[in-house]
Amino acid sequence: MKKLLLFALSLCFVLHVQAQKDSLGLNNILKSPVLEARFKQLLIDLASKTPIQDAVETKEKISDYQIANARSQWLTHVTFFTNLNENSFNRNNTYYNNPNDPKNDNNKNNYYPTYNLGLAFTLGDFFTTPRNVKIAQAQKKLYEAERQADLRGSRNKVLTDYEIFVATKKLFELHLPLLEEALNNFQSVEKKFAAGEVTLEVYSAAYKSYNVEMVQNVKLTRDMNQAKIDLESSINMPLEAAIQLMSK
Repeated sequence: MKKLLLFALSLCFVLHVQAQKDSLGLNNILKSPVLEARFKQLLIDLASKTPIQDAVETKEKISDYQIANARSQWLTHVTFFTNLNENSFNRNNTYYNNPNDPKNDNNKNNYYPTYNLGLAFTLGDFFTTPRNVKIAQAQKKLYEAERQADLRGSRNKVLTDYEIFVATKKLFELHLPLLEEALNNFQSVEKKFAAGEVTLEVYSAAYKSYNVEMVQNVKLTRDMNQAKIDLESSINMPLEAAIQLMSK
């Protein structure tokens, strides 16, 4: 029985100290509506940095490239060509027997224009290019909608996780005095029982009452720790580190 009491005392002390340590910074935040509002916004900002946001950012960059490609796609169907009319160029440079004495060849025909230029394109590009651009732009809008949906989801989740953690933390702290009172009562009854001042029934009732509070403490501790894990999972960092960011 003494070992049980020592264990209970140690456990109660550790839980009490741990509760004070974990809630030291958060309790100060909870006392101030302004600080709590700032802290909630910080949690929202931290929770918004999700893998989905990174993926959407990459998709949007790809969409920008697709829009640029769609706008310039018609260039792939454009053909530019040119040639030169050699007869027109060489009509005054006809040589006979003496290369040093060129003679004009007035019998050659002159062809104009001297340069022949041409440009060809597909008429369908006038219809398909604008549509392809609109398709790429619409796809980018879908990615933006995906981003906003993820932001709303992460915001709702982190605020829900925060409220659950705060509630379980308060329940844990409210229960600590009940556990301490049950422990003190059991210790007092145990001394009286050892001195023969109370019956076995009274002793057993005090022990059961204390044991009930111990079981409740274990459950509340589990709930608080799980809520803390969920909140830290949403912000991707320890809660204590997030609280430290408030001072920066």
